[in-house]
Amino acid sequence: MPKLTDKTLGEAALNPDGKTYHGPTAVRWMMEALTGKPFSAAEADKLIAEAQERAKAKRNMA
Repeated sequence: MPKLTDKTLGEAALNPDGKTYHGPTAVRWMMEALTGKPFSAAEADKLIAEAQERAKAKRNMA
């Protein structure tokens, strides 16, 4: 099974429009690059949601 990191980050996460990137795929690529283990789309979505909640809480504290 090919690994996501067999491609560059740009190749793996580029959207069909050729101009923008798919954030969750970029997260999956980075996690795989850092850990050497595959990272599922569901795990990426969860990680992003948690980060958004932390950022929202931080903004509301200010």
